[in-house]
Amino acid sequence: MSGPRQTVCRHERQRATSTRWGALRLLAHAEFPGTPYSVSTARLWVRDLLSGRIADAVLDDVVLLLSEVVTNAVVHSDSGRAPGGSVMVCLGVGGGLVHVEVIDDGSATSVPFIRAANADSDGGRGLFLVEVMAAGWGTHHDDEAGNAVWFHLADGTSGASAPAEGRLPGSACR
Repeated sequence: MSGPRQTVCRHERQRATSTRWGALRLLAHAEFPGTPYSVSTARLWVRDLLSGRIADAVLDDVVLLLSEVVTNAVVHSDSGRAPGGSVMVCLGVGGGLVHVEVIDDGSATSVPFIRAANADSDGGRGLFLVEVMAAGWGTHHDDEAGNAVWFHLADGTSGASAPAEGRLPGSACR
């Protein structure tokens, strides 16, 4: 008989395998069920945590981009397809930036990418908005932790406008 199965905290696993958290201080992380209802719950959670810490206009942008990325995680990954799926949201601050990371259960059939949306389409613009509005963004896959989509924005309080990691316009850091 084997011992209890040890679970891996997806946030800690992603932090251990990436450099993007190096200059950031973790503010909080929370796990949400992989359901459409969790999109609004995550928005409220982030708004409550960041209110008063960053400029109001930046907070509105963070909440919009978070909404798009959590929606993508629920719709396009096993987080929303498999029973018991979940989405983890991690918030960090540092160097004049606010960093948001959404970690989902991954998918055997798709990876996050910017889709070409038709003019009359209802969807397909989430990562395009992230590309246009964020100071930096990217994706990371870990077999144990799942897929992470992250973005950061200048926090609006220190005059920072450049990302902590370089990014060429029109390209996602992966």
